[in-house]
Amino acid sequence: MVTRKKFFFFILLPLFFSCTVNNDQEVTIVFENPPTLKQEQELVINLQNHIPKRNLSEFLNNQNWIDTYLIKRHAFKPLEIFIKSKEPKYIWNEQFYLDRNLSKFLYFGEYPHLVHLDMPIELVDEWLKVEDKIFEVAEAFNLKISSVSYSEAEGWYFHTKNNLRINIGSDLSSRIFKKLSLALKYIFEKNLTPSIIDLRYKDGAALNYGK
Repeated sequence: MVTRKKFFFFILLPLFFSCTVNNDQEVTIVFENPPTLKQEQELVINLQNHIPKRNLSEFLNNQNWIDTYLIKRHAFKPLEIFIKSKEPKYIWNEQFYLDRNLSKFLYFGEYPHLVHLDMPIELVDEWLKVEDKIFEVAEAFNLKISSVSYSEAEGWYFHTKNNLRINIGSDLSSRIFKKLSLALKYIFEKNLTPSIIDLRYKDGAALNYGK
């Protein structure tokens, strides 16, 4: 639950959505941020049929895209529901969003630019431990990582937005960061355009120029 104080200034924003539910009670929904998730829009559109008078808290608790909410009941005014939605941070397995706490909720294509994670959920924490280091190395060469994947056969690998694939393998130690930096420095100094950089070799990296 969130406090009333937390939501006070949002009442001034034009994010009100009203409807009359089956019991003829008017309901006003106030979103903390402009609604962009499909679930938010569906809640507004289907307000009349999907918000029960009784068990309202239970209904909202079951909406896994809601971070926090506040219900304000008034004797002679519309019932107010203040909602803070979860903020997507990653797209996981092309089916779910993950927020900062790795809580998952359905992905409907609203934020395709987010980093895509394709791996078992139990490995996401392992990736997050090295994510900043990998991103730091990539961004030093103006590369933007678009997806990160893991498979038992290939280990870790990721794609950049310019379609460069980088194979890391099973090693996520600090040694791989240096190896990645040296490989990127080499290809940019030589003005090379490989499609794949394979760092799984003990003594160096392999460059592949195929598609």
